[in-house]
Amino acid sequence: MAKPRVYTTTAFVLKYRNYGESDRFITFLSRELGQVQGFAKGVRRSTSKLTGHLELFHNVRVSFAVGKNIDVITEVEIVKTADKINDSLSILSCALNITELAINLSAEGPGNEAIYDLLYQTLNALNGSDEDNAEKLLAYYQLNLLFISGLAPEYKECVECRCKLSKQDHVYNATAGGIICPNCTNKQIGSLTNLSVNSIKVLRYIESTDIKSVELFPIPKPIISDVNKILNLHINHHIDRKIRSSTFFKVTD
Repeated sequence: MAKPRVYTTTAFVLKYRNYGESDRFITFLSRELGQVQGFAKGVRRSTSKLTGHLELFHNVRVSFAVGKNIDVITEVEIVKTADKINDSLSILSCALNITELAINLSAEGPGNEAIYDLLYQTLNALNGSDEDNAEKLLAYYQLNLLFISGLAPEYKECVECRCKLSKQDHVYNATAGGIICPNCTNKQIGSLTNLSVNSIKVLRYIESTDIKSVELFPIPKPIISDVNKILNLHINHHIDRKIRSSTFFKVTD
């Protein structure tokens, strides 16, 4: 079915790129339409009716007119702001990481509902949380996004011999796709990263619970940092590109 000449959807603002003196290209994620690109003409002028409506992380009701090369944004209504995210550099860097991941693992068209729902849930939590929880929420988002995308690492059994992992420190291999037991370490190709038994327990805990429980659960900072390091390595390997905002998150740590 052909797209109507004018259409409206609810979406998150994931990214924008300035064009000319006053315009922007904007990337959205809609639950029904997936990734949507829009051209916001004159949005950077103080007199524009769109000014202040198309900020990063905002959830908006946005209307488009179909254009020849890119659809033009005609109306925007803010559904939910995310202004508190900007109050903390740690939370902001976490949110940037999350939206970059959403861009890389979502697509145009239907089939992105679970990614949208996870994004909605995590950005809302970030917007109402404090910076001590930022890394925990990032880990929750990254791991659940990997499960949604069918790319989750294996951390319950050895990816080489398929034996159940003993309760001890192990190593992770991005090329193999998960944790390697001590008996199989010498067979591996590619770099190995140490992963403590407590970090493995945290991965399993995050998989088994909800976002509020993760937010409230006391996880030592070195452990949640190691968990995010492994998840980031896994994502970078399996999407074959580096998530740039993850570096920004480390710099602000």
